[in-house]
Amino acid sequence: MIPALELRQVSKAFRAIRIATELDLVVAPNEAVGVLGPNGAGKTTILGLITGALSLDAGAVAFFGRDISRLPTEERCRIGIARAYQVPQPFGEMSVFENLMVGAAFGGRATLARAREKSLQVLEECGLGGHANTPAGRLTLLNRKRLELARALATDPKLLLLDEIAGGLSQPECEDLVALVRRVHASGVTIVWIEHVLHALMSVVSRALVLYQGKFIADGPPQEVIRDPKVAEIYMGIEADA
Repeated sequence: MIPALELRQVSKAFRAIRIATELDLVVAPNEAVGVLGPNGAGKTTILGLITGALSLDAGAVAFFGRDISRLPTEERCRIGIARAYQVPQPFGEMSVFENLMVGAAFGGRATLARAREKSLQVLEECGLGGHANTPAGRLTLLNRKRLELARALATDPKLLLLDEIAGGLSQPECEDLVALVRRVHASGVTIVWIEHVLHALMSVVSRALVLYQGKFIADGPPQEVIRDPKVAEIYMGIEADA
């Protein structure tokens, strides 16, 4: 089986700060993978390398077997890689529906008719049907998070990258968003999710990795990974022998 995503010996540094050192990662089609790590470990940087927002120092990124290391960000989006940001970034003066049309028409390269059809579909899937004509800047935090995810889905992705989308939500709001991510994954979309809200992450992903000092130091079933003494010491600040 050809992997949905591969990082092959990927390296990235910002001056003296090394974010990734010959990093390898293989994600299977329709897999849901969570990435953990302390603040500053470089998790968001990894997403930037996958989308092309950041350039590699060395190594390669492959998408369904195709080397996309030199492909511009917009082309990566058009072949099926979408990202939802930690802080929603909608076009605030545009309506919710118009935001989705931009994603479908430009990110997904859909015809106008197809973009409209896709936008209407995503509106309902993401629970935003009643806000189609609302300016995005007037939405509640939960609905802005929904819109951020909806804009990514409007591009019709094969791979969805999620960057701490559960942050700042109440427990019921978090459960609502997690249910939506579950439905997206069940539809066949591969997911790589960075998240500090562990209960949200672990209710979706079947595999977790921990990034520390430029390397993945743990990789496996989420419950096993968070019980690893090294992970507890590094990620949670708990002494391994405590």
